[in-house]
Amino acid sequence: MVSTAGYQRAAVHRKSTSAAEVGGTTEVMKKSSLLRQQCEEVAQKLPIPQPFSAEAFIDALIEYRDRRIELVGMVAEQHNPTGVLISTPDVDYIFYASNTTLLHQEHIIAHEVGHLLCGHNGTRTLQQFAVSLMKNLSADLISSVLGRTAYSESEEAEAEMLASAILIRAGRARHTRPINPELADGLDRLKSAFG
Repeated sequence: MVSTAGYQRAAVHRKSTSAAEVGGTTEVMKKSSLLRQQCEEVAQKLPIPQPFSAEAFIDALIEYRDRRIELVGMVAEQHNPTGVLISTPDVDYIFYASNTTLLHQEHIIAHEVGHLLCGHNGTRTLQQFAVSLMKNLSADLISSVLGRTAYSESEEAEAEMLASAILIRAGRARHTRPINPELADGLDRLKSAFG
């Protein structure tokens, strides 16, 4: 199991900044850089197979954590999450959109693994969705449900950063420069305005 001793979560909070608040932008970038560094350290400890495949990675992770993980493809519909992590007392289920590209599937799976390794608990807001995915499983057995829907919360940012670190180590993604938080806010506003 991944040891997170000494692993301090660095939440990335996006906020609107003006030119006069450059110091605030610098602080957000420092937090983002710290989060990236911490996620890279966690990813360095993981058994990442070469050549990489999501299935081989999950098999290695099962052995590494000594806990069952089941990958379940699903057809993602427009208003549903593209990935969902459902944890029960005995097994972790990672549901991922099977109706997308292989690279996107790998990223969705790595993102859900990020939630798993970071110990995120999720919320009950996706409980009904989880029950619909696993019709033969009692809602009482579902310990937590996490869905890949938005990146504004610190847990989503952490899972996303860890997913990127995993895929970079696997050779399936490239390092990118951190985005300016002011630009990110503008992009978020455009996305919400134009879909």
